[in-house]
Amino acid sequence: MRYNLRGEEQKETGKVREKAEHGVLSFLRYFIPAVGPLFVYLFTEGLFVVLGSTLLYPNLTHEEFMKQKMNVCMIFGVLVTFVILKKYSKKHGSTFFEDASLYLKDLSIIKSAGCVLFGLAAALALSAFISLLPKVGPVAVYDTNIDRLYESWTLYLGVLFNTFFTPLVEEVVFRGYMLNRLLPHWGEKASLIAVSITFAFLHGTFIWILYAFFMGWIIGKISIIEDNIFYAVCMHTGFNLLSSLLWFLYLFRPGTKEAMADNSLLLLCLGIAGASVALLIAKAYKVERESLFITRFFRGKI
Repeated sequence: MRYNLRGEEQKETGKVREKAEHGVLSFLRYFIPAVGPLFVYLFTEGLFVVLGSTLLYPNLTHEEFMKQKMNVCMIFGVLVTFVILKKYSKKHGSTFFEDASLYLKDLSIIKSAGCVLFGLAAALALSAFISLLPKVGPVAVYDTNIDRLYESWTLYLGVLFNTFFTPLVEEVVFRGYMLNRLLPHWGEKASLIAVSITFAFLHGTFIWILYAFFMGWIIGKISIIEDNIFYAVCMHTGFNLLSSLLWFLYLFRPGTKEAMADNSLLLLCLGIAGASVALLIAKAYKVERESLFITRFFRGKI
């Protein structure tokens, strides 16, 4: 900024103020409506949990309800969320599947399986490397929350919710409705950052926030490239599938968790293996996209 001329200083100050005002107005005009479906989901799921604990199962303690009935209430909350979003889309002249960018036609089974495997491999790598860190601060909190997660699951129903309902509803809300509403106004980069940050901060603790941001960015990028969140759902399922598999392992093989935690070499090997598989799948996907682009170019479709 040049200070020798008062007029130029005022002009620069005006531009800064105008840019800030534009940012605030853009936030209020586009971001607030974009998170509407998220509020619907959180409110509906929370309402069913509260009603379930107070009206349907008042005789259960909080711990008993969390262990035995909470997953059922959360599943009903997810289903009602879909009904509300469907009615909203219909009211505004669209459809649930269009607003969510969820298309089931012309899907690639190989690509879907690759997305699940990538999510599983990436989750294995991240979890293994986190387990190698000293159990202090955020890492200790991360481990505690993982234990609480396992304690709140019921057999099979908790796994079903974690590996199917959670990926589906979160992808519909975040990479579907929210991302679609922001893209036309904010562009790809800003929209991805906003959605990924919002998604990450809902996961609470520091490690989980970083974990969720990394996952959300990749999933959001795939959703934009494919123009279909089905592959995002598959990848999200892969990320969550690891915790379900470990839960079964810890449940039916007591002592496995402690044995793995004390074996740094095994954790390192698992982390390297997971990272290697994830990178191979990412590279194969990139090659497939490049070959598809070349094919479409020579066929005159680009």
